[in-house]
Amino acid sequence: MIELSVSVPGGSYPIHIQSGLFPQVGERVEGMHRGRHGLVIFDDKVRPLHGESLMDGFSSSWNMQAVDFQALEANKRMETVSRLLNDCLAAGLDRGGLVLAVGGGITGDVAGFTAASYMRGIALIQIPTTLLAMVDASVGGKTGVNLPLPGGEGTGKNLAGAFWQPSGVLMDPMVLETLDPRDLRCGLGECIKHAMIADPSMLDLIESEKEGILAADPDCLERLIHRAVEIKIAVIEEDEREHGARASLNLGHTFAHAIEPIADLDLRHGEAVAIGLVAAASCAQELGMIEPARVQRMRSVIEQVGLPTSLSSSIPVDRLIQAMRFDKKVHDGQLRLVLPGPDGVTIHDDIPMDAVQRAWQVVGAV
Repeated sequence: MIELSVSVPGGSYPIHIQSGLFPQVGERVEGMHRGRHGLVIFDDKVRPLHGESLMDGFSSSWNMQAVDFQALEANKRMETVSRLLNDCLAAGLDRGGLVLAVGGGITGDVAGFTAASYMRGIALIQIPTTLLAMVDASVGGKTGVNLPLPGGEGTGKNLAGAFWQPSGVLMDPMVLETLDPRDLRCGLGECIKHAMIADPSMLDLIESEKEGILAADPDCLERLIHRAVEIKIAVIEEDEREHGARASLNLGHTFAHAIEPIADLDLRHGEAVAIGLVAAASCAQELGMIEPARVQRMRSVIEQVGLPTSLSSSIPVDRLIQAMRFDKKVHDGQLRLVLPGPDGVTIHDDIPMDAVQRAWQVVGAV
């Protein structure tokens, strides 16, 4: 077993990474939470595959109930949180209660916001079942839902939410064997982002082990998850609430969040991030911040793992820039962009808008 730890002002907690961990979840949870009353919020696609194994791991001393959640971007909204809060109430949870989030990033975000809101905050344990959630969404305490933008012009990503650190994170790479291949590739978008931020050798790891990773080989995945989570822990321990260094984890995301809600593009989060990485790197290259060879290297790895590098249909640049202005990383009306440089990334609030426009055009906007 790989055991890592996170220590931030909002809480300290362990992360367990182990193939075959799912039947041991009950035992692990008992070591992380003193109470014996909880609500499991399952991604409705995960429960038929792994729900019985997980629930059977809890001893008879537990009063553990479960509800399903249809983990779609369209359901990542306040109405869903309201329903889940009522589920917590119906389950009889008090301040000593526990929410277990079992699913991908959407499930973790919504269940986490529910835990942060119920009775002003109860314990949360994240049990991610997608690669994307394992390497990114389950670690660091970000929770939240989307809000409709003014005038009905789309949806703003994660505009309502809270920082709410879990009591623990349990990862079983073996559950990724049942993951849709498209979703497995999506997780690699975040891994490539981590590589660009802090460890270019991760690109070599992904490239050399891509066959095993895409075949959901537990050993390959365990190595990848371990390194990606180490990178994220180092960033969030320096800056828990995104006042500085943690903003680097948004590399590619300001672009990605503008395109992910557009239904016609049919993009999942990791796919939108991959396109956003190409746009951000293209912008940095035009401004002389990064060598073309580094951009091409990143783009090559994105293509090798089957992620998109451009939009599938033409979207007006003006529409995308307008959506970027509602990104939660905008400060005092200034668009903040995280761009790759020769050594890691840098954060900017003074990027010329014509450079942003051309970056969008590189990935197919018109």
